[in-house]
Amino acid sequence: MATNDFLPIEKQRNPITKEAHKRQAFWQIYFPLILFGAIVLITIVLVVFADTAAASKWADISLIYIVALAMVVFLITMIGTVVIIFYTARLIKAMPYVFFTIQRFASMMELRVKKASNVAAEPFLRINSFIAGARALRKK
Repeated sequence: MATNDFLPIEKQRNPITKEAHKRQAFWQIYFPLILFGAIVLITIVLVVFADTAAASKWADISLIYIVALAMVVFLITMIGTVVIIFYTARLIKAMPYVFFTIQRFASMMELRVKKASNVAAEPFLRINSFIAGARALRKK
């Protein structure tokens, strides 16, 4: 029994599209992998049975490519680090002015909030002080 036999009819795959998918999967996935594997195996066999002078030449070429790749990665990392250092230095230079502006704004807001809260509390203070004065006069 196939796995499709247990599925309802509407959930089963169309056999024509399933076969087309298998064909496409072979030619687009499996065939390139097999071809690349065969090329790698042939290269390995040629390297093993090659003479040492040619092997040394190919080893030198491979080393050049490996070092060049490492240099490219190092160069990209170094450029990124220099850019980060540059912008960090600019940020450090700009921070005192920005923080001074923020501090000045916070001080201004503090004064305004204190003034507003004093204005809002004044009627309650007057009423309570009037009540306290009346109680003091009554006790005397």
